[in-house]
Amino acid sequence: MELSLEDLSGKRHDAAFARRADIAELALAERNAAIVGNDVVGNDVVGSRGKAFASVAEYSADIAARTCALTLLAGAGSRRLSSLEAARSLGPAERPAWFDPSFDPERPRGLYPVRDFLRARPGDGRDGGRIPGGRIPGGRIPVAAYALAATDGLGMHLIVVRGWESEIDREILEPLGISLDARLYHTQDAPFGKPLGHGDAAYQCRDILRNYDYVIANFGGDANSRRTILSSLLALDAINARAAAEGRGLVDLMMPAAPIAGPAYPIVLDEEGLPRAFGHEKLQGHAMGRASGYTNVGVRVYRAGALVERLESFKKRYWKDGEGYAIPGNDPAGHEFALDNVDAELAAEGRARILAVGRSEELTPAKTLGDIPAFERAASVVAAEDLT
Repeated sequence: MELSLEDLSGKRHDAAFARRADIAELALAERNAAIVGNDVVGNDVVGSRGKAFASVAEYSADIAARTCALTLLAGAGSRRLSSLEAARSLGPAERPAWFDPSFDPERPRGLYPVRDFLRARPGDGRDGGRIPGGRIPGGRIPVAAYALAATDGLGMHLIVVRGWESEIDREILEPLGISLDARLYHTQDAPFGKPLGHGDAAYQCRDILRNYDYVIANFGGDANSRRTILSSLLALDAINARAAAEGRGLVDLMMPAAPIAGPAYPIVLDEEGLPRAFGHEKLQGHAMGRASGYTNVGVRVYRAGALVERLESFKKRYWKDGEGYAIPGNDPAGHEFALDNVDAELAAEGRARILAVGRSEELTPAKTLGDIPAFERAASVVAAEDLT
């Protein structure tokens, strides 16, 4: 029996990875079947109402025009700074080969140089890397180039920063061929001397996000896969097109996931295969204690209207003037608001799904200097797949 996207994001989540290569085609077929001949509720669900798309490329272009790709580059990066200071204190012969002593520690961690696997290989017949429009010079590229390349062409780039915009333009966006009119910047306020989490960053961007139908959220130090992100985006749209046609409630969050032993961010599934809780050791201030299971690969895809509604609700309910956020379950010393809080609430209400199409390599972020070799190995695998 042919499995549907409802199956693959529910009871048969275990079968999703085997369908990784053709999730987009499945989404196209299900979306077309759902909307043709139906008076679907509106453009926030189906884009071009009543129109059947002829290809994944056409479908993807329609969704990209109504999607915002939110990339978060404003984190404090305290672990990264500590690791750089430790390497700098060593003698030249003892320093890791990937340590760059010329790197200004005031720069955001997303600009730290790593090996470049995004460009096309010499002699392979391609004019550019996996992103149309630009060849990246050989050698090294900023680590955040991988996250921005993975979402390029999937929506308007909205990059959350704390300065360094011109350097990001020059060192990442221009080599990737991302035009200035395809990106926006937002400087994250830090009212108490440090950013108060990526949920707060998204809240500050709410007036931009509300203009879109979907939001992709990712982070500047992850080895993101374009295929994982596109599959999740199209799957969410197709599932909601069918739900709208049948008069059912919409899904607000599609979270790509991958299996891992001892996840720091475990996903708790119910008997229907739906996520009901998400763990976050750093945010909650304690270990979760699960031996194995699924975990988020660092990407989320939201219905924009639902996300903005939750962001505003959290701010109203849990903000304390002069202190920051006081969200039950979060580490009280941090005063942070994370997207994980939004995810947990949506999951508890049955409005979230997972799509277990993530690669294990996507679980290899570059948060410290010591993470760089593993990140580079992972990025080489993910980029090679996306170049095919």
